[in-house]
Amino acid sequence: MELIWACCVVALGWFWGGLVSGICGVGAVMVAMPLATFVVTSSESILLSSLVGMYSSIHMGVAYRHSCVWSDIRPLVAGVVPGCVLGVLVLKIAPAQLLQIMISAVLACFVLMQAFRRVTAWTLPESSFLGMVVGVICGFVSSSVTMVGAPLGIYVLLRRWDPDRARGNMSVFYIFTGVGAVVVQAFAGLYHLRLFSLALAGIAACAVGQSIGIRLGRHLDQRLFRKILILFLGASALVLFVRAL
Repeated sequence: MELIWACCVVALGWFWGGLVSGICGVGAVMVAMPLATFVVTSSESILLSSLVGMYSSIHMGVAYRHSCVWSDIRPLVAGVVPGCVLGVLVLKIAPAQLLQIMISAVLACFVLMQAFRRVTAWTLPESSFLGMVVGVICGFVSSSVTMVGAPLGIYVLLRRWDPDRARGNMSVFYIFTGVGAVVVQAFAGLYHLRLFSLALAGIAACAVGQSIGIRLGRHLDQRLFRKILILFLGASALVLFVRAL
């Protein structure tokens, strides 16, 4: 009975998470993880989010693959595996709460700078080295606190991609971070059988939510897309901070 209740809670969280990610390309974990923490521990919620997030990434990547510009994400992908390995190593020796607080602080600073228009005019140049560094950061965050959309959202905002290009690039890139995080975590021996049962419930609900969200997301204009991303980053900072407490 306890497992059934846990599966229902996880499914509800990932339905809404899938809906949000289908609309704007990010936000699935941020929406789903707080609900999951009611039925699993903080560390287990990270691993569960990695499993369901891997399916979510593949689904989104297939849906938006035609909008992806490979030259944009090639440097990001190059940094994913080293970042995932680093994230798992840190996760095994450092408290998850400490990592969550650190990432929450960075996100909060960025959102405040956006609110006061300190970085509104900034545009990051095309740079393979910079893209690789961001890829390492995304891999690290993906395998340690499963919030890869946070650093990637900042990068997308500063690159000023249009919504279709942004969703395409993020969705395909998430395949690499999602699969990379799960593979590295599995080799580290972090998974157990109950997590796979909960993950199946989350995957089924996420599939339904994303299918609906993808249809709705094609109608977003660029200004609304940027506002949603900034709102997502602010909410991510709050969620990470609350989870850390």
